[in-house]
Amino acid sequence: MWDVMFVSFVGALISLDRTAFLQMMASQPIVAGPVVGYVLGDPVTGLMIGSVLELFWIGAMPVGGSVPPNETAAAVIATSVCIITCRDIGATSVLPFPVMIFSILVSIPLSIAGQRVDIFVRNYNRKFALNADKLAGAGRFAHIDRENLKGLFSFFMASFFSLLALISLGLTVIKTLYPLLSGSVRLVNGFYLSFYLFISLGIAVLMRTGKGKGMAPIFFAGFLIGMILMSIKGFGWGI
Repeated sequence: MWDVMFVSFVGALISLDRTAFLQMMASQPIVAGPVVGYVLGDPVTGLMIGSVLELFWIGAMPVGGSVPPNETAAAVIATSVCIITCRDIGATSVLPFPVMIFSILVSIPLSIAGQRVDIFVRNYNRKFALNADKLAGAGRFAHIDRENLKGLFSFFMASFFSLLALISLGLTVIKTLYPLLSGSVRLVNGFYLSFYLFISLGIAVLMRTGKGKGMAPIFFAGFLIGMILMSIKGFGWGI
């Protein structure tokens, strides 16, 4: 339980980077995943999950009135659920692909709940903007920064409690269903295959998002290099 609370706290801090504070891209899954993984003692799994989710949502940015599914929440949920579950069930694999893929599948619908929380907090924070306008009209400029801090605090608290609930729900789901599914060799093989299909889908999304004419050769070269490196290291299905 303490792990869930701590990772929710860290995830809430990272989530502030989406729209509320700095916006240094630290909230992107490829960053959030390894950070959460490092906190839980497994940054490699966090990087793998974050990389897949980054490809999925690389073109979805919370700009203006656009509020996409919360990719930061998805990365935090998937990484924490995967690592904590592996720790609890005693998984010995260095990269537990079946648990990893199942965690990603669970986190994607939960990211929709994160999107709803985002919309709620944005609407809630409107009153702080209105208060700031009133303070500016009254010439009380020294008090305006308090309204900004109130908005920042509401974003943090909403992210913390939503992550706390969603991670707990994700752990309940995966700990209940995964032991039932893992008993089938075919389903386990399907999880391994799904990892590569997820990467292929993510690359397709990335290529569709990027309009540059020179992108295709770069991606095909990267794919070829990756395949060569995997063959050299003997990377296989893991079963």
